[in-house]
Amino acid sequence: MKTFIRSLSVGLLAAFITFSANSVELNEVEIYEGSIKGVYSVTNLPLLPGTWKVDDIEKSGSINSGNFYVYVTMIPSDADDETRRYNDIIFYAILGSKSEETSYRKTFYGCEGGLYSLEGSIIQIDSRGSANFEEYCNTYQTEFDSFNFFYTDCSDVCVEVGINLDSNNYKNDRKSFEEITELLSQNVRKIVKSGNGSLDFLNGYRIN
Repeated sequence: MKTFIRSLSVGLLAAFITFSANSVELNEVEIYEGSIKGVYSVTNLPLLPGTWKVDDIEKSGSINSGNFYVYVTMIPSDADDETRRYNDIIFYAILGSKSEETSYRKTFYGCEGGLYSLEGSIIQIDSRGSANFEEYCNTYQTEFDSFNFFYTDCSDVCVEVGINLDSNNYKNDRKSFEEITELLSQNVRKIVKSGNGSLDFLNGYRIN
């Protein structure tokens, strides 16, 4: 019996060490590329082509307890204060299973109203039951030269991905806008759920 308990303890310790080693905590020092897997041990996050850095991060609570939230803004690694506003930007929200932020987030759809109510916006909301849903939407703000893509998956935890593309750097006709929206939704979903997928397809739509 003691041997079994000792073996079980060793196994659990090894599992904990592996779990911790695979957990990525975003910080303002690292440079990131591709997709980021095992973020806070709850999700994977997509990145646009190139290298990226954390520009702003707000976090609260204990990751292990599930009572936590993290909000992150990322910009290209070579952007500075003078050039950052002329670049694409990525936003993330990771809301733990026991956070009040998660409970609140499950009470509304981010793709309803606001800038996503603009004419020509693309909106898709799939409910999987009470407070369990997936949504994505994209709008073209011509006055700001910006494609604004937004994706959310809410189940046990909520994960949000926001991507702002400078439309001056991309094909911005209606057909391209629709194709970019479809490919973003497919690949962001794959990355968040399994770590597969890539946003490198955007290189094919760049004009600058």
